[in-house]
Amino acid sequence: MKTFAYLAAAGFALTATGVSAQSVESGYPRGSLAVAAIERGDLARAEALLKDDALGATSDPARLINLGEVYMRTGRTAEALAAWRAALASTRHTEVETLGGRWLSTRELAREALARYETAQLGTR
Repeated sequence: MKTFAYLAAAGFALTATGVSAQSVESGYPRGSLAVAAIERGDLARAEALLKDDALGATSDPARLINLGEVYMRTGRTAEALAAWRAALASTRHTEVETLGGRWLSTRELAREALARYETAQLGTR
């Protein structure tokens, strides 16, 4: 299943875009992926949106990937890795588009996020 939802995860959101938050979260309740909040650096708001059950399943891999990004940006490496591992373990993967314009599965995004930051965990031990 192909879902048109930009993901902000693992540094993929660093590309500038003129797309509104409503259109980038197509297929998801508005704000549920917290893309706009992450882009503007409002990480407390992004975290609150991603943890809000009223906006959708908090176990959705796309939401977990973005939650991991919020955790990483706020210095919570272990929590970021746990969120990405939970996303990877999901049985409900879809294909999504990142803000950088790449189409790939949430499984692959979670793998990339883990590979990119796995060494960060080693540095906190």
